[in-house]
Amino acid sequence: MSKALINKTSTNESPINEASNSSGNGLSNKQIQQVLLTLLLGGTVVSFSNSALNPAIPVFMSVFDVDIVMGGWVLNAYVLAMSVGLMLSGYLNKKFPFKHVYLSAIFGFMLGSVIGMLAYSMSFVIIARAIQGLSGGLIIPLSIGMLYQIYPQQQHGRVMALWGIVIMMSLAFGPLVGAYLVEQFAWWTLFAITLPLSVAVMAMVWRLIPDMRSYDKKSPFDIIGFVSLLTWLLAMMVWLSTLKIDFTGGLFSSEGLLKIATLGLLSVGFLLSAMVWWAYERRQRHPLLNVRLFRNKTYLHSNIISISQTVGLMLCLLLLPVLIQDVMGESALWTGVVLMVATLVASITTHYAGKMVDKQGARGIGIVGIAISALSTLMLAWCLYQPTLWLLMLIMSMRGVGVGLAYLPTTTVGFSSLPKDSVTEGAALNNISRRIISTIFITLSTLYIGSRSAQLLAAGSSDGMASAIQEILVVIAVILLFTIPSACKLPRSP
Repeated sequence: MSKALINKTSTNESPINEASNSSGNGLSNKQIQQVLLTLLLGGTVVSFSNSALNPAIPVFMSVFDVDIVMGGWVLNAYVLAMSVGLMLSGYLNKKFPFKHVYLSAIFGFMLGSVIGMLAYSMSFVIIARAIQGLSGGLIIPLSIGMLYQIYPQQQHGRVMALWGIVIMMSLAFGPLVGAYLVEQFAWWTLFAITLPLSVAVMAMVWRLIPDMRSYDKKSPFDIIGFVSLLTWLLAMMVWLSTLKIDFTGGLFSSEGLLKIATLGLLSVGFLLSAMVWWAYERRQRHPLLNVRLFRNKTYLHSNIISISQTVGLMLCLLLLPVLIQDVMGESALWTGVVLMVATLVASITTHYAGKMVDKQGARGIGIVGIAISALSTLMLAWCLYQPTLWLLMLIMSMRGVGVGLAYLPTTTVGFSSLPKDSVTEGAALNNISRRIISTIFITLSTLYIGSRSAQLLAAGSSDGMASAIQEILVVIAVILLFTIPSACKLPRSP
């Protein structure tokens, strides 16, 4: 994040200038700029590290001789541990000063980077990603909550657009830098590259960020809610990781029907236990996650949209490197280029969408964005018949436009509909919902792709992996289309 970009936002029309005059936070314009720069840099560390590792998933699979299911745990471990961090963020934000929690989270991220550098097996890589995910789960909601505290509501669209641009720029250049490091050096440099930036963020937090928020030391921790949700998550992930999707004997054979019945009963069991936990949390005065926020219809529908967009985005981040490097036989650098171009397009779109949502609301923008996301996902599935790099780049850029229009504007409107002191809880609830559901989809998708491609190859097909990925992309497109009614429920005007 350059100083010029920060200064550029300090005009009379910028959110920074108006926040210092009307938000009542007591911070000077200079302090607001320092807080903004620090939070943006902290978010950059998390986003850059995550995106830089995505093109390397096939490399990890090759170096440590594991399959796509184990390779997917590089992403799943991060997402699952991030869910734990999100569970804790609301409580820690009330219990301890912002600065102390944020410093601890950045230090934890650094620790994960060191463990990743020294990893000698896939298990240690996964542990390193889990530690980074736990820290990232604290950093993101704390940052968003602070931004909503220091800016007035009429500026939330623009300040979140600025946040989105910086994060997306990190996501854009992460794959390219990560691919270059893997090609020219070694996989462990993917962890090492974030260390200097993490040290810089810690120094900035220590020196530049004051204790800007009051905190409630008497706020109790919902230990029952935490332990029960964590147990549910671990049990579900262990079950999914051992699940075998194999209907080679026939879907309607006695063996196939038994497998379907077992899968259905276990799924219903997990669903019912989740509903019991949800009912318990709704009755708590100090819940682990404030699920009562979903009573706000604007917030509820914005979450439905953001969850579906995240599922599509995470699956594309996982499947695209596999497609380009394993199916097409291209280098990791091309994966980085395709992802970089797509994310740059998304960041530019987000910039203009942030301005539009402050003036026009999110309904129209959301509907158009969802439609473009779904259409481009179908086009991506279609192009796999004869995939070429330029066509992938074009379709992923189109998908970037859809994500830029549908994701951030609708999420911003959802957060803005909440009281300011509930935004951190809202951000945590939003993030953990997205992470848990996307983790389930990623795990099921990798299991399906592994078994389906093996089945197609056994049947004599030469492109079993591409066909399996194609089927998953069609499912994603259908899911996206089903969220258009939620966009229609968003407010017409800001």
